[in-house]
Amino acid sequence: MVIQSFITMNVDLVLLLAVLFSAIRFGLIPSLVTAALATLALDFFFVDPLYTLEIADPRDVVSLAFFAIIAIATSNLAGELQRQMRRAETERLRNAMLTSISHDLRTPLSSIIGAVTSLRSFGTLYSVENRDDLLATIQDEAERLNRFIGNLLDMTRLEAGGIRATEDAVDIADVANSAAACIRRLGRGQRIELDLDDNLPLAQADFVLLEQSLFNLLDNATKYAEPETTVTLHGTRQGGFVVLDVIDEGPGIPSGQTEAIFDKFTRLQQGDRQRAGTGLGLAIARGFATAMGGTIAAANRTDRRGAVFRLRLPVAAIERRFGAEGVVDHG
Repeated sequence: MVIQSFITMNVDLVLLLAVLFSAIRFGLIPSLVTAALATLALDFFFVDPLYTLEIADPRDVVSLAFFAIIAIATSNLAGELQRQMRRAETERLRNAMLTSISHDLRTPLSSIIGAVTSLRSFGTLYSVENRDDLLATIQDEAERLNRFIGNLLDMTRLEAGGIRATEDAVDIADVANSAAACIRRLGRGQRIELDLDDNLPLAQADFVLLEQSLFNLLDNATKYAEPETTVTLHGTRQGGFVVLDVIDEGPGIPSGQTEAIFDKFTRLQQGDRQRAGTGLGLAIARGFATAMGGTIAAANRTDRRGAVFRLRLPVAAIERRFGAEGVVDHG
């Protein structure tokens, strides 16, 4: 009615727009309800006599009938469009998963098979150093394969609602040191530095989920940053939150991709090179953070080239109850 008071147009088009929006946003059943309500609203507010459901002019009966038919048809068409979009997204994810499995999981398997075959066939011809190199290759690729499979299982658990985070008071320094040690063992060549504020409060989190989230963030940073650069894990308190920033010196995040990188099976491609991985690490990190009542966001650095991934977690309840001197805070 407000629109009609300013713009001369058929109000039925406005009501059809509401039906279309409902169908695209919520699906078929809600849009059919919207179509019924739109038909009643058209009759009640715009057909004489106004503010009743009575219809004085038989021609208005035909108009309302046509409007209802068009609204229902719009609901069905928009609902079908939504179903097709869901099917297309499911197909995209399925293809991405198959691509990930066929390439990223077969690559370490091929390396393992090649190294084992060499050892079995020509082991006596190799020096001790060469045999150690082949055994190290087997171990590295087996650990890489284990991480890939672990990511797939974690994502399956997240989507099935199987993640139940505990609400413990977690020492950030312990978790950060553990995650950093795991990354250093990968030997990618970056310097991993921890820069945690003094007296950083305990966080309300699940130790295992937080460690995996930090590992995934550090793992992502070291994949894209060049060797000999620095990846910094900075921790501070901001109000009622513990804030952890993973800061790298890599190429940064392409424009408009700061949210897309958290989608499943998404991997950024730099030039003609795409980093190895399932494309699940960041999605899992965000899923675990959400399960703990926290958030993860990404942005580019403002001081130089590189990216920043910010993990925010609530300060532990015990920290909120007690002040720095151990005095209960009743406020």
